[in-house]
Amino acid sequence: LWGVFASTHRIFLLHTFLFFLGVCITAPDPPETPSGEEPILGRSLAMRLSIVALIVPAHAILWWIARWQTTGAALRPTLDECKAALKGKWVAAWFTRVFAQRTCLMRLYMAFCMLPDVLALVPIITYVVVRLESTGGKELEILSPVFITHCIFSGIGLFQLLFLPSGRFMLWDLSPVSCRSRVVRYIFWGCVLTVKFAISLVVLSVVHTTIEDLQIARLGHQTASHMRNLGYTTMWWSNLLMWFIMWGMTFLLFFADTQLWFTLGCTVLGVLIVFRQRGWAAASVFYEDAMGELPERFSKKILYYSPFPPKKPGKEAANFSSNFPLVWDRIVAYMRYEDDIDTATMADLAFDVRSARDAIVIEDLQKPLIEKGDAASTAIRVKMPTAFRGKNATETFVKAYCCMTDSREPSNPDVRWRLAALGRGLGLPMPRPYRAPYFPGITVLIPHYGEQILTNKSELFKQDQKRVVPLIHWMKQRYEDEFQSFCNRMRGRSDVDWPVAGDQWEEYSNDQWVRVSSWASMRMQTLWRTVAGMCYYHPALQCHMEAQGDRSSTIWKEGAWNPSECFTCMVSMQMYKFFDKEFLKCTNRMLEKFPDCLKIAFIDNSARGEAWSAAPAGPAWTRPPPDDKNKKKKEKPKPRDKGAEADADNVHLKQKRRYYSCLIDKTCKLEDGRRSPIFRIELPGFPILGDGKGDNQ
Repeated sequence: LWGVFASTHRIFLLHTFLFFLGVCITAPDPPETPSGEEPILGRSLAMRLSIVALIVPAHAILWWIARWQTTGAALRPTLDECKAALKGKWVAAWFTRVFAQRTCLMRLYMAFCMLPDVLALVPIITYVVVRLESTGGKELEILSPVFITHCIFSGIGLFQLLFLPSGRFMLWDLSPVSCRSRVVRYIFWGCVLTVKFAISLVVLSVVHTTIEDLQIARLGHQTASHMRNLGYTTMWWSNLLMWFIMWGMTFLLFFADTQLWFTLGCTVLGVLIVFRQRGWAAASVFYEDAMGELPERFSKKILYYSPFPPKKPGKEAANFSSNFPLVWDRIVAYMRYEDDIDTATMADLAFDVRSARDAIVIEDLQKPLIEKGDAASTAIRVKMPTAFRGKNATETFVKAYCCMTDSREPSNPDVRWRLAALGRGLGLPMPRPYRAPYFPGITVLIPHYGEQILTNKSELFKQDQKRVVPLIHWMKQRYEDEFQSFCNRMRGRSDVDWPVAGDQWEEYSNDQWVRVSSWASMRMQTLWRTVAGMCYYHPALQCHMEAQGDRSSTIWKEGAWNPSECFTCMVSMQMYKFFDKEFLKCTNRMLEKFPDCLKIAFIDNSARGEAWSAAPAGPAWTRPPPDDKNKKKKEKPKPRDKGAEADADNVHLKQKRRYYSCLIDKTCKLEDGRRSPIFRIELPGFPILGDGKGDNQ
């Protein structure tokens, strides 16, 4: 607990200080006592605020104890350092370090950034002076010099604890932050805490009123003699317990609702950032026709290097690139291949209506955008999709916010969200894209332990469960339009026998279940779906190369360009060594399905090898300890798991196995369902570092 407090002490200090500050501001003044004795918390607001300032030295003492408990003996002050501190030598050392700076500005900066820790205890002394000042029936005023001095020293100590790190206990330098970012952070947190504190004043005043209505004794309004006289009565203790419960729950709620105000602050800040990115055109966010502007924005920001078609006399010039229809039709074809849209919707979204068909296979998506030798391909007559038809502000606002659907939009809500997100995203500022083939390399790492790779028939449909609805039946009802598009696509293929069976799942053949499992895996939380989404980088880079590549580059030559050299999808399979036949089958199917950018890394270990030799070779640290004459006869050594070359490679005797980091892809040979690795690099020892999956990948 001391370690938690030492690392989060600023949060506790800030909330405690603000809470008690609000309690003292909203607390009413105590009534006059018959004896004229001073209450515990004083009579005036200034006296109550001076007591709040004691939070600073109390917190400093707790923080010093926490640092003492969590640090080792190497960072703790020695006995000689403690003696030197008591003699006041730290004062001379502090002045020496401050005046060692060359300029007055640097001296002032060092003086404030290297404040001695003992300054946090000065408010204890100033509070004693304040208390003596208010004796004899005097009321402490806000403008009193004693009170102002007390507040100044308390503010210095609060500033030191909140903003200045302790250099003695800093193991690493602070993260570099620009001055602009630092100012924005302070302004943000200042606004959040100001609103939180203002609202809390209303709540705290209600708590004070409730305590008064319940006639609960106020601890701060009682005198010392009153507590001595009533301290033994049950009524006083019951009031004290009720008083602590009410204020304790209020403090917990005050501490916990910071997350609420932080979330609201982030929401407001996010809206301001959106308006800033759009040039403070706030009204355009609500009535902007993002889909109508999509071709022009896509051509200017994504197809940056692709030329616009020349303007013909008597006709209006196109506001998009000449390669945009080809790229857009490829995007629509991928959505049809995923069964997100049907053929009719594909015809409405595509420029080339002839490309809309049910029989779409992966080979169609891997074809070049422009076939070589096809001179007429650049003069294909296309139509503008109805989704890109311009709409005025009234029509856009009514259809977006008045629950009126657009007949030209796809019926699938996921597709509508994708198109809307694409259109809105293109309206934001974007950097200039890289020109193919000069792409920087990127590798996506996907950790995998034992999660589901691909759903199978046994998970989707079980014939023996008569009272349980099969999972595939629920998915058909949930994705009814997509399942119908999937069946139409299967029936449109000439190489697939797909009889109409509907939801008669027992009539489906094994080949059908293989394709149904792929369709279901793309709509469940599986590794197949994750890899499929990441591998879309591969065809996207290929489209960039074909649409706006630098044809003068030597990489443009046939056989020289490969998107896999720029992008790699790496799946880290920690348990590949121990996969059963079903997992190996799914893994091999995944390698065969996706492009060659997919790689799999796993950890292998050597098979069982020779037993320990009587006189092992190698350095002295690899040899067993000498026999002890007092011990019994040496036991027979157990076989080890390090391979036949363990002794020749000087493997340590206490290492039970030899571990290797391996890499496989679709080009590796299959041996009993497993693939032989391309690379096999030995690791220095046991590779499992922690319990978390992210640590071990």
